[in-house]
Amino acid sequence: MAADGSPPVKLLDIAVGSGVWTIPAAQRFPAARVVAVDWPEVLAVTKRIVERYGVGDRYELRPGDIGAIDFGTGYSLAVLGQILHSEGEERSRALLRRVFDALAPGGTIAIAEFLVDPDRRGPPVSLIFAVNMLVNTENGSTWSAAEIGDWLAEAGFTNVRTLEVPAPSPLILATRPA
Repeated sequence: MAADGSPPVKLLDIAVGSGVWTIPAAQRFPAARVVAVDWPEVLAVTKRIVERYGVGDRYELRPGDIGAIDFGTGYSLAVLGQILHSEGEERSRALLRRVFDALAPGGTIAIAEFLVDPDRRGPPVSLIFAVNMLVNTENGSTWSAAEIGDWLAEAGFTNVRTLEVPAPSPLILATRPA
């Protein structure tokens, strides 16, 4: 329980890596509880880092394949930080449907990716990253905000929008209807 008696806020961090996307939220909101999903080897690093930042007691580490692991339900926020590009279109669409099911009504998904323009002529950093995905993954690529927005809408999300942040591309946000 939070100091005001409200229930903890549940956050889902898919392909958590270092925890960079949810550590600030856990630090800012003491009632936040994070379920962090990634491969076991990665979670060993996650554990060290979240403990270093003083929030390790609020992280539940769930090892496994993000395409198969049970995420649970009732999350206020789900974060997908730089993971769709390595998954390919089919697996990304399936992942977004699973995240929709994991969110509580009114919950938000936040996606960070290297986004390309709809005509795929820029920006250069995202196009170069697309070449990296072509060479180093089976199905990875980069997509436009509109393409990912269409996938979100197909999964049932509404209010698909972007949020400018100090990064190469804006965040993509969408809501599970209440």
